[in-house]
Parts: sequence; structure tokens; C-alpha cells
Amino acid sequence: MPANTAKGYPYPVGTDRVMDGDNDIRALAEAVDTKVGLACSGKVTPPVPGALNTPVSVAVTFPAGLFSVAPIVVANPDTNSPHLTVGSASGATATGCLVWYAKTSGGLVSVPVNWVARQG
Repeated sequence: MPANTAKGYPYPVGTDRVMDGDNDIRALAEAVDTKVGLACSGKVTPPVPGALNTPVSVAVTFPAGLFSVAPIVVANPDTNSPHLTVGSASGATATGCLVWYAKTSGGLVSVPVNWVARQG
């Protein structure tokens, strides 16, 4: 009979039979899938928006087959730029989303935007 960690992950103990190891490993893998969920992250380098304070979007594509439903997505500029505001990620599906941003002052060159998507 496996034991559980403080966070509920099962593990085998010294008295478990070796032949039951596959069941223990499966239980651990399922617990990790359930508790951790699925996640991915990346960086997009959007083109420089033309007009000030006009929201524009850039498409983000998630790895094929990773998510079974739309994940939660968070986005932030890669640098602390006073010229760019990343407003939100929207329209998330299992395959991708849009990251919205706007140029808030002149002189901006392209600033990369980091994003993280998590299901579960």
C-alpha cells in the first residue's frame, strides 16, 4: 500500500511488492497530471503598433495536442518598457490565443512579450 506526500502524491514504501510497482507509478503519474495540470510558455515579438494607444493583437499558437480545453493565459512585456502596455490575452482555445498590446509613447522598437498558458 503506497503512502502519500504532504501534498497528496503517492509513493511506494519498502513493504510494497515489486510486482505492484507499475500501479504505484501509474498512481503517481495520474496525481501529477491532476495536481500540476498542463502548461507551456513562450515569447512572441510583435510588430511595432502604428498609432498610440490603439490596441492590436498578436496570435500565439500552443503546442499541438497539449490542451484539451482553453487554458488560462497571462502575458507581460519581456522588459520594463515605458512604451508598451500588454493589456490581456483573449480568445483562448485549446490551440492558441491573442495577446493584446498597445504603444503608449513614441520611439518604440519591437518589444518581446512573454506568455504562460496553464490548463488544470
